[in-house]
Amino acid sequence: MLKILQLCAVDFTAYHLLRPLGARLREAGYEVTFCCSPGEGLDLLRDEGFGVRAIRISRNYNVARHGRSMTALIGFMLRERFDIVHAHTPVAGLIGRGAAKIAGVRGIVYTAHGFYFHDGMSPAMHSFFAGLERWAAAFTDVIFVQSAEDREEAIRLGIASAEKLVHIGNGVDPTRFGKGIHEREAARFREEHGLGGGPVVGFVGRTVHEKGAIEFVRAAAIVRAAVPGAKFVMVGEPLRSDRDRCWDEIMRLRDELGLVKDLVLTGYRKDVPSILASFDLFVLPSRREGMPRALLEAMATGLPVVATAIRGCREEVVDGETGILVPPRNHAALAGAMRKILSSRDLMARMGAEGRSRVLARFDERKIVALQIEHIGRLARKKLMK
Repeated sequence: MLKILQLCAVDFTAYHLLRPLGARLREAGYEVTFCCSPGEGLDLLRDEGFGVRAIRISRNYNVARHGRSMTALIGFMLRERFDIVHAHTPVAGLIGRGAAKIAGVRGIVYTAHGFYFHDGMSPAMHSFFAGLERWAAAFTDVIFVQSAEDREEAIRLGIASAEKLVHIGNGVDPTRFGKGIHEREAARFREEHGLGGGPVVGFVGRTVHEKGAIEFVRAAAIVRAAVPGAKFVMVGEPLRSDRDRCWDEIMRLRDELGLVKDLVLTGYRKDVPSILASFDLFVLPSRREGMPRALLEAMATGLPVVATAIRGCREEVVDGETGILVPPRNHAALAGAMRKILSSRDLMARMGAEGRSRVLARFDERKIVALQIEHIGRLARKKLMK
């Protein structure tokens, strides 16, 4: 039985994003182990029968910490003799692939959930991070890229050959989302939080500056004044590894803008599908993304969406059909798009239905997972079964 290691930085990613891939790999006959920083998600994966190993991987620029993590990973890989290491997320992707190369792992795979370099960076920083990706790509066998724009950019920058870069997209399980299947729980959520009968505008994600959390709050104040009875819900919180004071700023703005009664902050929740069913409009004003799953979950629920016109979001949202795209870091434009959609029930229904259809056609998680297993199997036959 071939042994495969799924490696990322944080347990949230391992459990919530990589677990479906791990389950299908196990069904396909692989022995699957997850490795990331310690956390509840890793414990839940252990309870489901996966092999797990906690190695702390920082999401910062501390080179000494990365060195310690890489040393621990090399030792772990040498002891376990993995056939394939599949790394995810920028930091774990770099040090994990380096460790796999040193440990002599024969198959190295990386999923770019969104390259760290992006349009908003200075040219020097963009070049530096692109160079790191180019270095790691040299000894990576397959690079899965979620965003088609990321793949095109990687080819243009000479990070890897077109043959090595495989566009897989991103996806969700559409059977888990929909207003009809969560109607009772959604009604309970609205009652519990006093949301009333007016429109509910929601955000789901890490409450950090990068996700546009501040723009959401500022836009909410504008929309609240124009749309009677409108309420706003933010689901999520910063990760422990986020170096961000955004939460404090959200609390300050909620008071300053008079949103205490109209803006609900739920923190981390495990019942996102039923909460999404309580929304009328979903908003994700991110400044940088790979291929945001939160948008796909909202579209699978049948919600119209407002998002920023950045890589990843542009691939998921058809502007004017499934939602509206606005410039990043622009809360006034965000509020204008929110008001436009909320002003027409027909527009909301049409965009929601088009979004659900788009997810079913292009972003079904089962197809994305199957594509990865196909390429991993091809790699295994090429390098491990000679």
